[in-house]
Amino acid sequence: MSDVNRLGWIVLALAPIYACDSRAKGADPRGDSLSKEYESCSASSDCEDKLRCFEHACRRVARNTVGDYYAAVGQVSLAKGDVSGAVAAYEQALGHYEQAAPPDVDCAYGAALAAGRAKHDNAELGARVLHRCLNAVAGGELRERALRALALLSDSGLDPLLLQTDKLADVYLKLAPAAPPPPSDHAVTVAASPAVTAAGFQAFPDKIASAELHAGMNACWDAYHKAANKDAMVVTLPLRAAYVPSQYDDEQGSFAFAIDATPGLAGADAAADECVRALVGPELKKLPLQAGFATKLAITVK
Repeated sequence: MSDVNRLGWIVLALAPIYACDSRAKGADPRGDSLSKEYESCSASSDCEDKLRCFEHACRRVARNTVGDYYAAVGQVSLAKGDVSGAVAAYEQALGHYEQAAPPDVDCAYGAALAAGRAKHDNAELGARVLHRCLNAVAGGELRERALRALALLSDSGLDPLLLQTDKLADVYLKLAPAAPPPPSDHAVTVAASPAVTAAGFQAFPDKIASAELHAGMNACWDAYHKAANKDAMVVTLPLRAAYVPSQYDDEQGSFAFAIDATPGLAGADAAADECVRALVGPELKKLPLQAGFATKLAITVK
């Protein structure tokens, strides 16, 4: 056999071996076009490995139900104005994920911390968590929410230049914080329903609207406004006074005064109710009683 023919036989013999090599893998024709977590998609084939397309966004399938539950508790608490409760719930949620928390939970945790920015530690940690959130999501609604939450920290001294890199900073609140706003000065009005004509009763609404309690009322309004983002705070106090006869024949009875609870309150409304009661309750109990009555005082600060 000639050398040429012998070479041809060798090539033909080796061809099936190379053609059937199971280790040979072709490059993914989609290249770098696969969507990352929370990027847009039209089908799961558009997403990176271990991600599936839900509601036109690539999301991870591996979740922790308990962690997601506590994240839902945090969301509900924040909606009610309970910032500290929301932060605590998100911290519990993070502890249930084996690796890094899903971006939606981490971003919501940062937003809750930013909402509690009155505490310096919350503001500092919130900036760090929100920066981590920005690194995890390339775009979309999550990124926009994170940026809006970070904008809340500008008055706390956030240095935005620290956000332009992926590296997390040790300290984010490096700039001088904004000057505190001037003290609030809002009108306080008090209305009784039903109206009371009993002797000495007018001293109760007058005491609530007095200059003596004005600063405290404004402080209650400030806290309520931050939590509920409403300009008018209304707190209703059910008041009652009744004559209680003495158990002894040789002693006169006396009037007993009480501020009843207002049921059904939650979140910012419950906090405002507690603030006003703590302010006016001790003062009202000092007032002399001349007659019995039962009414509700609607206290409005705006």
